[in-house]
Amino acid sequence: MKVIIKALKIVWQHSFYRWLSGISFVAFFLLYAFTLPSSFTGGQIGWLSLHYLDTFMVALSFSMAFLVALIMTLMAWLIHQGKKASKVSASSGVLVGIFTPLLCCSPIIPIIFGFLSSLLPSFIGSSGPLFQGFIATHQTQLFVLAIALLVLALHQNAKKIDSGLSCHIKEK
Repeated sequence: MKVIIKALKIVWQHSFYRWLSGISFVAFFLLYAFTLPSSFTGGQIGWLSLHYLDTFMVALSFSMAFLVALIMTLMAWLIHQGKKASKVSASSGVLVGIFTPLLCCSPIIPIIFGFLSSLLPSFIGSSGPLFQGFIATHQTQLFVLAIALLVLALHQNAKKIDSGLSCHIKEK
């Protein structure tokens, strides 16, 4: 946690990165607020989704948006400094968080399984609804996994900023 706070102090010295954090948070909060409840709307995303927001969904939307905003800020700073940012964990966390409710009640999984079963009939069979049921049953655990991946990405990027700062200080 100290590494993350130290990295944010370094990055937020510049007003551009503070603005980037704020704008990213608002954009991702709206994205998550509209997409997370889509498992209750049959996969539809829109104003209808907001009717299904409860305290838990708002807390998830807030948490994920907050983490993604911080990650984007640290990644932008690292890229601007010419360093590599850890993108895999961040991308995985965002994708798991967004696609979990969409896969629960949308036709995406049956279409994918139908396509795969047409290529390899004995490989998959009719397990599309079974997979959707798994996602619906374990949606909360998948959201926790998404948050864990986002925290991991935040920590990885903060460590890169901290280690880069340490190297920079040693060179002087």
